[in-house]
Amino acid sequence: MGAIEAWRYRVEAHHEQSEAVMAAAAWSDDDFWQPYARFFRLDPRRKDDPVLDLLLSMVEPGSTALDVGGGAGRMALPMALKCKQVHVVEPSSSMIEQLRESATDAGIENVSVTQAVWEDAEVDAEDLVLCAHVVYGVAGIEPFLRKLEGHARSLVVLLAFVESPMNRISRFWKPVHGEERIDMPALPELVNVLWEMGIFPDVQMMGPILSDRFEDRVVALTQLRNRLYVMAGTAEDARLQAAMEDLLVDVDGGVMVKGLPLVRQGFVSWRPEK
Repeated sequence: MGAIEAWRYRVEAHHEQSEAVMAAAAWSDDDFWQPYARFFRLDPRRKDDPVLDLLLSMVEPGSTALDVGGGAGRMALPMALKCKQVHVVEPSSSMIEQLRESATDAGIENVSVTQAVWEDAEVDAEDLVLCAHVVYGVAGIEPFLRKLEGHARSLVVLLAFVESPMNRISRFWKPVHGEERIDMPALPELVNVLWEMGIFPDVQMMGPILSDRFEDRVVALTQLRNRLYVMAGTAEDARLQAAMEDLLVDVDGGVMVKGLPLVRQGFVSWRPEK
């Protein structure tokens, strides 16, 4: 099995698990990001973000950029301070709402938005195309990447973690749902996919950071219910709360999953052949 086929197999298997649980719980998931969108807002003028600093070093002053899956504008808005124009493609209404509010608060007016998944988006090519932490759940990875490349006049930049962010709660899946979670692919598999496509990118690794934490146990329960498709008051909810006693630990600033490794991410970039 090649890298592209293996990627599709893992993503589809992951989604099949999720869909089966959602169907059993009659779970509605119209906008998955609605409970979390506010957490994705950051100061566009922040100076203590090495990931952003590296990205901005790749942005030519006065150029244009396309941010695919740009969320609440964590990268798009800082790029807009250096670019002539930034266009964001984002499917989530709640993320777009946060993006627009953040842009207004920061006085940034050169950012436009198309609400769509990337596969359906009809947008113009730009100098730089960014896609940060989006690819993990994309089954059709080859056409997704080819479309990114086709819309970049100068540079494609992907950000990906060594492990998918959803892996950080995978250890709850078996206690709650009774089976091992099939995790989505991430940076190592992405590089193999690109090589199989005949693309040989530069990869720059960022320093390790601590895993994300929940604000408190109440927030943890709410977010874990959403991410595990658990309805309050059900048998699954009782198993989730029991698992939280075993798997969560109190730390400075909140609560986090026990024993998580340090988080590592990489910049994957290449210049399209014209």
